[in-house]
Amino acid sequence: MARPMVVFDIDGTLIDTRPSFERVVLERSGATLPELLRFRATGGFNDDWELCRALCAWLAAGRPDIVERCHDLKEVLMWCGNDPGDLTDECRARYRGTAEAPGLIADEVAVITADALRDLEGVADVAVCTGRDRIELAAAEVLLGYAFSHSTTLDEAKKPDPKALLRLLDDDDLPPRVVFFGDTAADRLTLERASKLRKTVAMEFKLVGVRDGEAATVDVLADVVASLTLAT
Repeated sequence: MARPMVVFDIDGTLIDTRPSFERVVLERSGATLPELLRFRATGGFNDDWELCRALCAWLAAGRPDIVERCHDLKEVLMWCGNDPGDLTDECRARYRGTAEAPGLIADEVAVITADALRDLEGVADVAVCTGRDRIELAAAEVLLGYAFSHSTTLDEAKKPDPKALLRLLDDDDLPPRVVFFGDTAADRLTLERASKLRKTVAMEFKLVGVRDGEAATVDVLADVVASLTLAT
């Protein structure tokens, strides 16, 4: 019988990316943090570089009251125009940096230990469902000191597409339970949509993040590990 699966988002959940991804978006767009969070709350702006592009267009249009009516970049541009163009390369360069000039990725901090993740392997399969690409996932694994055996990145599917979560599951041996740790509306939507498509699997979402305190993930994880242990 398959084991339970615990799935993690990375940014804002396992790693504090406020000094990196978030700073790039705020610096380039000129938006405020509450404005950035307002867009993320819609569940449709999990790609930070697309979020930056949407914020630039929205600010240039004079901050129209359309945020909650928009679920992706395309809809923001339809309302606002003022498209600054694809900002991926520009934002990524600021984030990653070069050998001569390190990027803001160097300022990221892990908020969970590798030992805590390895301990979890005793009662569940451990996976990651992230908006990072493969290169950025590899960097996160170096920082965490832990390599995930199962993963979905931006290269395979973009949250909140339920496929981002469902592709981690073995259809021939589905886990009896999936617990997804995330910090955004996009993470929650991903699980809700996946749950509707795999009704035989008990799926639950745990909202945790560095804004709730650096120990939030660790504390909630301890409760989940205890419940999984009791169920085995």
